[in-house]
Amino acid sequence: MPRSSFSVTMETITIGKNSGIVWEGLPFNEELRKATVSSSLSPTSGLISISDLSTSCIDDRKLVMINGQRVLQIAKGVGLMPRATGSATYRLTDGRTIETLTGTLGLPVTQGMTSSGHSISNPISYNANRQHWCLPPLMEARTFFYDPNYVRTVRITGTWVMVANGEQESTPNIPVPPMYAGTYSSSISGDMSINILPDLITLRISTLVCTIATTTNVNFGGVQRNTQVGSELARLSYPLAVACSQDTDRIDANINVQFRPASGLYNATPTRLALTQGGGYITGEIDNGVTGSGACNATTGIPFNNTPLKVGNIRSTEATKITNSQLTWRLCSGGSSLPLGPVDASTEMLVTFN
Repeated sequence: MPRSSFSVTMETITIGKNSGIVWEGLPFNEELRKATVSSSLSPTSGLISISDLSTSCIDDRKLVMINGQRVLQIAKGVGLMPRATGSATYRLTDGRTIETLTGTLGLPVTQGMTSSGHSISNPISYNANRQHWCLPPLMEARTFFYDPNYVRTVRITGTWVMVANGEQESTPNIPVPPMYAGTYSSSISGDMSINILPDLITLRISTLVCTIATTTNVNFGGVQRNTQVGSELARLSYPLAVACSQDTDRIDANINVQFRPASGLYNATPTRLALTQGGGYITGEIDNGVTGSGACNATTGIPFNNTPLKVGNIRSTEATKITNSQLTWRLCSGGSSLPLGPVDASTEMLVTFN
């Protein structure tokens, strides 16, 4: 049975005039289970897919290039794309061999690999069709490939991303189309999909432009090794300033910062950014009550899972606004697995509005 990680009845996504990734959110986490029904494999019947259709992978002709990314255009200069990972387990037509397919869809790239060593890239081309955000287990057709009676399992997890090129125009209430996580078969009765971006979501484009000023390369320097779990190895603090301006069509908006764990989460804990080398983690803390304590043995600091953290607001009567905070980073020990030598971690920071 499919399961949904969120429920949305109505939501407005607000973006400004910045370029690049201007918003990320609405996480999804789905599991789809169904027999393929047909033994045939068609490359454009994606085993793992994210699409604007509930019945097939998205047509590559619907996507445009915005700021270097293939996106579904929502408005002038603005596009939507997933940042997702997927996995699938299926059995071959011999009735014995079970294979897996894993990959990514959307950001940073759509590509996959099977346990038997087949590499999958996009767009998928077959019979004059070109489709994207689509991962079949092979990039060629096979009459006999699947065990049609085996119940395949597909998992798709990720978030939605808005990408802009700076040419977007101030517009309220732009409808965002529903989107689906799907797994498809050569037989329609083997298809399965679930809505992962429901109806009643709209996009609002404002003239807001915000920039962040803070230290982006934090160097703790040499620290003494301590293998006590949760011990603080080093601490550094820096100013965090967010400067915003808006021209005509001014709006009231909360100003948020979001953090994404480029180096991953430590032990799946949202407030602990994993070291690339493992064995330890970084915590963050923003003052003025934006977050709780970022102490190494606490879990109340910055969540590195795209949660919006309100650092201020701007009124429709205000043309400019600067919010000032203090950002504190801590280097923390994970215990005996703490590595020797240089370590590093990375996170991406984004300004968003609501």
